[in-house]
Amino acid sequence: MSRFKRAVLFFEEDAAVPAGFKPLMLEAVLSCPILTWAGDRLRADGVQRLFAVCGPRFAEEARRCLPQGAQISEQWADLEAFLDTDDPVLVLPRAAFPMEEAGPGFAYAAPGRELRETWREKMTNNVQSAELVSGWLPVYGPDTVAEIEALLRQREALKGNE
Repeated sequence: MSRFKRAVLFFEEDAAVPAGFKPLMLEAVLSCPILTWAGDRLRADGVQRLFAVCGPRFAEEARRCLPQGAQISEQWADLEAFLDTDDPVLVLPRAAFPMEEAGPGFAYAAPGRELRETWREKMTNNVQSAELVSGWLPVYGPDTVAEIEALLRQREALKGNE
């Protein structure tokens, strides 16, 4: 079980996603959006509150992928209120797929209020007390999605041969 009760997931800005495309978190792996995989993993790990930084263009689709009660907004005031805690908050600063063997890299956690103050004052992900968190594979584009899908299919095939 995770020691995190809250998590923040960042989507690409709506304007950065070309017409006809989706943010990477909404791309499918084995017919299921990455965001659903992430939400299921977070819930299984004991995360009780989720906040997705997502613009209005994709908010409804994101809402369908996350557990009921997850907050979805691109408004700083909403995120600031979510971070009003001294408890550690898991941060996924880009699209990520849950994978047990993924080592620490880009996902991190820090006290909510420290995240809020650092992001407000310094506008950086360089948070003083942040700890890297393992178990999350960064998704950089369609090639990463294809690699994850191939790996999962291979694992299923191996399971079937046991």
